[in-house]
Amino acid sequence: MLRPYLLSPAHVLGHSTEEAHAEKSCRRAMLRRITDVFAVFAIFSAFEQGLCASEEVMACLRQERSRVENPSQTIVNVVAENPAYLHCSVPPDAEHEIAWTRVSDGALLTAGNRTFTRDPRWQVSKKSSNVWVLNLRRAEHADSGCYLCEINDKHSTVYAVYLKVLDPPLPSPASLQKKSTRLMANMSGDEVVLNCTVTSADDEDDDIDVVWTRDGTTINFNNTEKYILKVKRDAGVVIETMRIRKATMEDDGNYACEHMQQKASQIVHINSKAPSSKSLFLQY
Repeated sequence: MLRPYLLSPAHVLGHSTEEAHAEKSCRRAMLRRITDVFAVFAIFSAFEQGLCASEEVMACLRQERSRVENPSQTIVNVVAENPAYLHCSVPPDAEHEIAWTRVSDGALLTAGNRTFTRDPRWQVSKKSSNVWVLNLRRAEHADSGCYLCEINDKHSTVYAVYLKVLDPPLPSPASLQKKSTRLMANMSGDEVVLNCTVTSADDEDDDIDVVWTRDGTTINFNNTEKYILKVKRDAGVVIETMRIRKATMEDDGNYACEHMQQKASQIVHINSKAPSSKSLFLQY
């Protein structure tokens, strides 16, 4: 049985009478557009997030096919250049495979723990035994749209998530001074080790996301045979260590790490005349 959704005074506490009527009218209009009983949970979830969804968002949520409520957020708002996390929950104590697809072009992004897109910004991780997370590093406006999590259970459950990428606020000079980014490199055996340190004055800034590039192209960390990335976070400081495995002259280039307009880079040249005499030249 579907749970009732009551527009009680508690839902509009603190709103003016006009705002309360506008909210009710919006929700009634959204309810009239529900055509599939299995999508109703997604619509109610949008209500609870305090959102009056557009027709585009509604079209996305109507693609949901589920007999139980999706416990994860159905509409995700993120500021451009920041990471986005889309969650999908599967029944506990069950070995269900999940796949993430992008509705706009029908692209299969991930299946299980495998990534099928060539865009290195997309990755998938398992947050817990029954929660899969589609990770998007450095969201762009073009990423806005509908994403589906398909579960291979007996009901062929589909959860819909709408991602909206917002314009970033213009940073003030004072806020830019609060952040800094440094990049250091050294050679360890046949590996190049680059340490990127990002410092924020806000100790509670847990959303520091670092983007790595080589010659202006985002590095694909899905290639674990070439790159290894480790992250340490502590009180407004993030230290990301990237290792380039079995480095040769083919790995020469301008490496950079960047966070919110704060960028540090180094030009790396590897002298590998012989395996025992590899050395690293840096140009700042």
